[in-house]
Amino acid sequence: MPTLVTLATLAMFAGAAVWIAFVLRKYKARRAFEREREAQFMAEMLRAKPAAARPPAGAVAPSAAPAAAPEAPPPAPTDPLEAAARSIRDAVAAGRAADAAKAFLGVVAERTKLTLEPPVWEGLGRALLAQGAFMEAAWALHAGAALAGDLPGAQKRLVEVANKAGDAGQAQHAVKLYQTLLAKYPQSQYADFVRANIKDLERKLKG
Repeated sequence: MPTLVTLATLAMFAGAAVWIAFVLRKYKARRAFEREREAQFMAEMLRAKPAAARPPAGAVAPSAAPAAAPEAPPPAPTDPLEAAARSIRDAVAAGRAADAAKAFLGVVAERTKLTLEPPVWEGLGRALLAQGAFMEAAWALHAGAALAGDLPGAQKRLVEVANKAGDAGQAQHAVKLYQTLLAKYPQSQYADFVRANIKDLERKLKG
């Protein structure tokens, strides 16, 4: 009896081993088949990729896009007043007071034809004031404020420049600027102050 049990047990183990071996063979065969299919698929993809990337016969390979050329500066204006206006704008924007004043003084005889924006007139006037060109500074500062529609500011700038001219020993220029203000703005809020200053300056000139 024990022998039969032993034999039966051995037979069961043997059958299990055979079954396991059979399963392993099937698994290995399936894996080998899947690897072969994957290899075939990759080979087809690799063959197809160069064909798609290759340009057709006679086609020229595209070259790198040329770098964009730097934008050319606008041509220099031929009209002297336009050239002066550009020079003044550039100089004022760059803070070059002497250059702005020089460009304006080069066309000062035709200043009424010069076309500038109010902020540029203001900057130009400050530049001229720094150069001691009081009459020209007053004209430019007044023009900028008047062009902007700020008449009280225009009057104030005439008074400001006249005061600076008087402080700098330019009494005649100061008097002339005060008289200009009274002629243009007889009802100005600065009228009494200006008349008093004119009297003081005239006394200094006579003395």
